[in-house]
Amino acid sequence: MALGAAVIGAAAIGYGTIAKNQPTTSATATIPLDSARLTNYYNLAQTSIVTAVAPNYGSAGKAEDLRERFMADIHTATAVFPLARTGVNTVRPATIPFNPISDTFIDQPQRFREHLIGKGLATSAVFLDKRNVDETSPNCSIFVIGYSADPTSLTVTAVYDIDVDKITSPKGFYASVKRYVTTPTSPATLTAYYDIFYPAYDSSLWPTTTDKFTPLWVSFERQSRQDIVPAESSDIERFKVAREQPFYLIWWPDPAAPTLGLYRASNTSYPTTDPRRVYNHMAGRTSYMFTVPVFPSYF
Repeated sequence: MALGAAVIGAAAIGYGTIAKNQPTTSATATIPLDSARLTNYYNLAQTSIVTAVAPNYGSAGKAEDLRERFMADIHTATAVFPLARTGVNTVRPATIPFNPISDTFIDQPQRFREHLIGKGLATSAVFLDKRNVDETSPNCSIFVIGYSADPTSLTVTAVYDIDVDKITSPKGFYASVKRYVTTPTSPATLTAYYDIFYPAYDSSLWPTTTDKFTPLWVSFERQSRQDIVPAESSDIERFKVAREQPFYLIWWPDPAAPTLGLYRASNTSYPTTDPRRVYNHMAGRTSYMFTVPVFPSYF
């Protein structure tokens, strides 16, 4: 097993080196986005942005750098909470008030969302009320919680925003992953990001709603949660499969891929109680898939 891990690790490092040193594709596109989104994403007072067209290995190099930053944040985190959303994220705090005596224990994304709302940091409209996977939301925010010297607050190491915006002219999808850091003395600062535009190559297959690059995250809970009475909905029960340590699967768009896999059909042969029915269509779409431990896990 150790030898296999070494071989796989060497292959991954080699691939990353090759990707970073590939020439950047010259094709770019001017993407129209409303000023509210560009201000929220990059603090830009404009209504369009020029970005590379997929596949682009220069953007893939930036994505690889952000992947390394994300994994470094995860390795020093005390908790990680992804939240689904449809609009932009307006919640990027430096700290979050938390009273260990009176506040509810936070061990899954839905409780984290409720805590943000209860402390006045977010409204119910910002993030969707989803404890686990959301199969329809095109966007996601990942809150990385770090160590805190203050027993009455949680320190936010970074907030990662993953957004996929449908563009009608030119037809396609503008995808971006961004890392924000906020300190007690400074507002949210964009510290790293990558973006890419995926054109719709076949207009006859142009989707009318979303890119279907979903879900962006899935939470596999501990099997011990199956003892909860009464039984919860099948959307929750089917993900109670972790024997010891619960974990998330997280997907990011891949700039080296020619498309988001817009027209990949899902395998619906799995029963509704099988978690693979939800995420199997993500296979082969991106090389950016993360396995992140869920901690703390009360049950």
